[in-house]
Amino acid sequence: MPPTYPGGPMPPTYPGGPMPPIYPGGPVLPNLFYLFLTGQLPHGTVTHVQTDFEAGKDRTTQAGYESYRMSSENPTQGQGKNADMVVCLSSSELDYHDVASVNQRCQSICDSWDKLGTLTQKRRESLERTEKLLETIDQLFLEFAKRSAPFNNWMEGAMEDLQDMFIVHTIEEVQSLIAAHEQFKATLPEADAERQAILGIHNEVQKISQSYGIKANINNPYSSITTEELLNKWEKVKKLVPQRDGALQEEMARQHAHERLRRQFAAQANLIGPWIQTRMEEIGRCSLEIGGTLEDQMTQLKQFEHVIVAYKPNIDKLEGDHQLIQESLVFDNKHTNYTMEHIRVGWELLLTTIARTINEIETQILTRDAKGISQQQMNDFRSSFNHFDRKKNGAMETDDFRACLISMGYDLGEVEFARIMMLVDANGTGIVSFQSFIDFMTRETADTDTAEQVVASFRILAADKPYILVDELRRELPPEQAEYCIMRMPPFAGPGAPPGALDYAAFSTALYGESDL
Repeated sequence: MPPTYPGGPMPPTYPGGPMPPIYPGGPVLPNLFYLFLTGQLPHGTVTHVQTDFEAGKDRTTQAGYESYRMSSENPTQGQGKNADMVVCLSSSELDYHDVASVNQRCQSICDSWDKLGTLTQKRRESLERTEKLLETIDQLFLEFAKRSAPFNNWMEGAMEDLQDMFIVHTIEEVQSLIAAHEQFKATLPEADAERQAILGIHNEVQKISQSYGIKANINNPYSSITTEELLNKWEKVKKLVPQRDGALQEEMARQHAHERLRRQFAAQANLIGPWIQTRMEEIGRCSLEIGGTLEDQMTQLKQFEHVIVAYKPNIDKLEGDHQLIQESLVFDNKHTNYTMEHIRVGWELLLTTIARTINEIETQILTRDAKGISQQQMNDFRSSFNHFDRKKNGAMETDDFRACLISMGYDLGEVEFARIMMLVDANGTGIVSFQSFIDFMTRETADTDTAEQVVASFRILAADKPYILVDELRRELPPEQAEYCIMRMPPFAGPGAPPGALDYAAFSTALYGESDL
């Protein structure tokens, strides 16, 4: 007798016609039982779950794997319910004729289900672990990008600064550059620590990938900067630092050499400049002093000249120092206010002054001897000249000379003063030297010079012509003096004279008894 089911007698084995609903669950139980008996219940789920998988290369791919895992677990959970039903069907209560085979097959399915559950759990844990690892790698990539960009910019700026050309002129400027370079070198350990930290981030990514077998995409999605690029730039910075050190030390040595040249030149120039000025003052005092004879002045000036000539090697040495400075392209010297141009001009002026002064004293001696002037008269002339020499430079200006003449009792009109200036300043320089003053005073005090003075006066009136016209006499002289000269001047007999030209030279010599006119 066939076994009885809770819903009635067991229906015939499938396929044998429509299956009536003999179980509270409807037709599902017989269908599953049929699938179980015929071997059509899916067993590939275990193999599918057990299959190895490749971890996502990034978080996006990994998210796809996770979604696939969740969708695959839902059917397996449903299949678990089916398996429970199969276990019920395989119960001996069914009194199936091949119950041993059914029970064996049921046991196999239960074992497979247990294995499926275990593999599913392992797969879930593996995917979750991989997702966390990829999240960690992503955070490391982001941290690498945040820190590598400013570090890369710093290295590029450092390389530019280390290769920057510098133009300096003093030791202080080089010291400032060296101090700045030392400050930069002091930051290198900190920069190296940052470099190692950045490389450590990259190494951590590599370590995670290798340790957990994740074939992660090593290209950082947040940065285009590579570790090779950072390493190359860092090595270049390390190479440029000692090169910069060498360049700065070389420039420091050059500036020290320049400073030695400056000090060497300044030490000489600061002695030579005042020495020249002192000799100029001594010569001036010697030429203007009243006491002593002209021979004493000459002796003193000759001594000055000997000292000046003996000092020439110092000027030559200074010229050599100046040449070295020029070759070193040194154009400033804070240690002295003297330049080589100033020294040259002062030296040439000193040589000219001593030579001129000696010549003036020699001329004064000759004048004194020729004119029979006493030493007392020479001293008086010198005293008067020094008094009206306001600038004390050994020469009287035009106004000074006029004041001197007025003080001596001269009643000067413009014509007469112009005549006298022609005598003492023939070149029209506007100054009267002491020698010219002596010549004038000796002529004024000697009768033999009177005719020459008159000739010089008429020459001024005639505008340097060797003759003078009647109209010029009447225009320049008072009427009585003009008529007196016109009546007594002989006609000019020289060539090129216009009609009515008068010979003022013959008139002047005859006037003072020097001709038979």
